Amino acid sequence: MASVRVLAILTAAILAVGAGAAYAATGEEVEKVPTKNSSDPKDIRVIIPSYSRNVGDNGCRLRSGPDERFSEADTDIKHVRFADLISEVIGGYSVRAGLDAPETFMAKIAPLDADMRTLVLLDVLHGGFGRDGLHTFFFMRTAAHAPVIADALKAAGLEREHGEFRRAMALFGPAYPVDEEVRSKHFSYSSLDTPMNDFDRRMMAVSRAFGSRESFAGAMVAYVERTPALWKRIEAERAKLGEVARLRYLNQALVQRLAVGGGSDADIVARLSALPIERRTLLAMEFFNTEFSNGGVHQFFLNSSGAVAPEVYEAFLELGLERQAAIYKRGLDMFGSKYPRDTQMRRDKHFDHRDWSDWDKQLSALTDEFYALDGGPTVVRVGDSSAVAGGPDLWSAMTTYAREKKLLPC
Repeated sequence: MASVRVLAILTAAILAVGAGAAYAATGEEVEKVPTKNSSDPKDIRVIIPSYSRNVGDNGCRLRSGPDERFSEADTDIKHVRFADLISEVIGGYSVRAGLDAPETFMAKIAPLDADMRTLVLLDVLHGGFGRDGLHTFFFMRTAAHAPVIADALKAAGLEREHGEFRRAMALFGPAYPVDEEVRSKHFSYSSLDTPMNDFDRRMMAVSRAFGSRESFAGAMVAYVERTPALWKRIEAERAKLGEVARLRYLNQALVQRLAVGGGSDADIVARLSALPIERRTLLAMEFFNTEFSNGGVHQFFLNSSGAVAPEVYEAFLELGLERQAAIYKRGLDMFGSKYPRDTQMRRDKHFDHRDWSDWDKQLSALTDEFYALDGGPTVVRVGDSSAVAGGPDLWSAMTTYAREKKLLPC
């Protein structure tokens, strides 16, 4: 069967380790790739990322000031976090830091007022945090902007963070190297498989003193909250969010809530099953769509998200995606009458890690069938947003469902 591949031109912020809220693609950033024959498991079909246009007024109430807090039950699900609103406003600027040279990047943000430029530079640092905080940041390309980020930390009044950041820069010597290749020569520890050298250990110590990505996000929020004009501009974004963006933040909040406490595959399944059907439907489909978007049907069943496969089938039906449900059910049935929830058991019994078997090919081929629906996916408007129709058609179905169930957060 011919497979329809769809290429999404993603930004560096989405691809970066530990990236925060995804920067929404514009219409010009979506490209449809010609059909080609493929049986190669590495030939991954990537769904077009749905994106959301700003609206004039979505009806969401704005807070009167930073001291006003949303306090009703399920606040994390009913309201978009202020930190995420910050990402909506500045993501289009800060994402360029991973693509542009320092001079080019600074020229692009020069028209912004001083407070907004400071916030953008703080977000560049925040977006560059990975598993090891500052250690990851200085190992990556965006560390070319470290000198102006240090100035931004001071301008934001983050004196402690500024001091630790300057201490990290000083580890490279008296002249900080903006060139990535020069910086990389200092590091030995770049993965779990390589040991640390003395530089790595000193940088890791500074990274711990600086704090985590989450704590720095809190410092960014605090900076905005004590800058009245900047706070007002960010809060105003709440009333401009399109439906797909609001759905994205709802799904993100549901995933975060379910993940609290960790646990085994059985624990996750139990917590998912205990949710109201509306939340369970969206969350199960989010699990599927995240894996499907990256590696198709095969990846979903192979990875730990496959523990909720029966709930995903129910979600397809609840969303009214009967054709998609029928394709998916054939994959589900390949695991036998008693579906193995345990990820390791499922892998050991059904997946051959030594070779790409006929069974793997059969499961993977279902991805092609998803994309072939209605002649393949196209981008269409969904209310105030854009989403994929034809092909998998998952985002538009989830958006419509969330709107009808009055679940979209503000």
